[in-house]
Amino acid sequence: MPEYLASHLLLDQLAAEGTRFIFGSLGSADSPLIGAVLEMSADIHYLAALHEEIAGSMAIGYAQASGRPGVVSLPAATGLINSLSSLYNAIHARVPLIVLADQQDTQILNDEPPLWGDLCELAKPVSKWTCELKTASEIPRLVRRAFHEANSPPKGPVFMSLPINILLEPTMVRTIKPPQTSPLGAADQGFLRKAAKALVGAQKPCIIVGNEVSAYKARREVVTLAEVIGCPVFSEPMPTGVNFPNRHPQFAGVLPLNLPKANALMQGFDCILVIGMQTRMPARPQDPPLIMAGTYVIQLNVEPGLSGRSLPCDLTANADIGESLSRLRADIQLIVDSSWVTAAKTRAVQTISIISKRRELQEEASGYPTQESAISLSWLLRLVDAVRPQSSVIVNDLVSDTADPFETLSLENSSSYFGSNGGIAGHGPAAALGVQWASPESVVVCITSDESILYYPQALWTAAHYGLHVKFVVVNSLGRTNYNVRLTPSVRSEARIFLDNPPLAFTELSRAMRVPGVTVGQMVDLELALKQMFDTPGPFLLDVHIDETA
Repeated sequence: MPEYLASHLLLDQLAAEGTRFIFGSLGSADSPLIGAVLEMSADIHYLAALHEEIAGSMAIGYAQASGRPGVVSLPAATGLINSLSSLYNAIHARVPLIVLADQQDTQILNDEPPLWGDLCELAKPVSKWTCELKTASEIPRLVRRAFHEANSPPKGPVFMSLPINILLEPTMVRTIKPPQTSPLGAADQGFLRKAAKALVGAQKPCIIVGNEVSAYKARREVVTLAEVIGCPVFSEPMPTGVNFPNRHPQFAGVLPLNLPKANALMQGFDCILVIGMQTRMPARPQDPPLIMAGTYVIQLNVEPGLSGRSLPCDLTANADIGESLSRLRADIQLIVDSSWVTAAKTRAVQTISIISKRRELQEEASGYPTQESAISLSWLLRLVDAVRPQSSVIVNDLVSDTADPFETLSLENSSSYFGSNGGIAGHGPAAALGVQWASPESVVVCITSDESILYYPQALWTAAHYGLHVKFVVVNSLGRTNYNVRLTPSVRSEARIFLDNPPLAFTELSRAMRVPGVTVGQMVDLELALKQMFDTPGPFLLDVHIDETA
């Protein structure tokens, strides 16, 4: 029998932790770990991309859609450097990643050989926990801890440096079994009682739902509580999942990153329940805070340290969101009388009426184009929504004040939308590939910008290589409209390079990667092009020229 090596032990421990895919690049194919995958594993599959950043973003998309940590294998030194943006995205979006990077032979490390580096120090700023393997016998313990750290609130990326000579050592050590973990319990009764009294006594309450709601599967409990109270529900900025059904009549929209605008939306509410909010919106000296002084604020989070950290709160708790909201609803129903129930129903009617009128005004403002009209982002998103398959999944890396994809598209299902709040361009196209691996039965629609697709166009080749049903919708404004995150206006906006001199031919780029594509610039061609995209098996790129004055 062949020797049982440390690389085999590492692979077996990853399998014990529930790993199904290892994402990597062309360089990581030389790793002893990937060699072990090819030699001995029928249950774990190695999926390679043309760049480490694409591999990292694929793992993020897979983790978001599957609920399992994404596992990434990187070549030594530059492999980690090339993937740091994906780790940054993962730590901001609280996505669990296990990042494994080859390290040079320990016998020559002190000679600083080529492709050597202090990998743990490089990874620390964007990792929850880092370690470097010292002996083969510690592999099961370190991998177990890596999964524990990645999955514990706050979820995020962890990093392991793996010297290749240790991975090639024979070992007699065997795997350890992951424990069954008891779920986090509800908030204590004192918090629930005070929160119930505050919400019942409020004249004009509202709810802000955050990304922990979708991450910890508490959406149903939020919807039920909102319907009992009859209040409007806002989403935190840059939602990474469907925290609240965006077609629910009480959904009041996504809070803008612009603090003065967000503050205006919060005016008049006397009690705000903030559930699972992750995004910090610190006020600059010239900005108002998100919530004005005098408003009673209740904040509930899973992640320790979030509640009360940046929002002025009267009541905070760290607990399981779903269980806490179920008990909070029960406490409310125990202390209210028929007059409160009647008032809550009246409030619900008024809330729905206000939101409905606001949506009607937005519809009117967007106008009704003719067949010869240029295409606006709003109408592009509406037609994508009308034509896409019902079970399709949206992956979005677009941030827009004119037409937020999260608000414009119909998103009811908890697994129908995935985004990022890291603000890193290039994330969406690669993350869409990972979502496809987690949901192979679904068509994945990637809404991305011209700038973003240019960061890592190699993702198109990976989609073609594996025959993935990913449809890339490129919002092409010739670089003149910035659809990536900018919290402050550019001081030297004239320094921006536009993409019209010379104009980029995205469909020629996609065809070079063996992905079919079509370019459209008028409404008359858009619906037909969308139908062609969804009727074509495998990947497809739709280059849509956008005119925001349309």
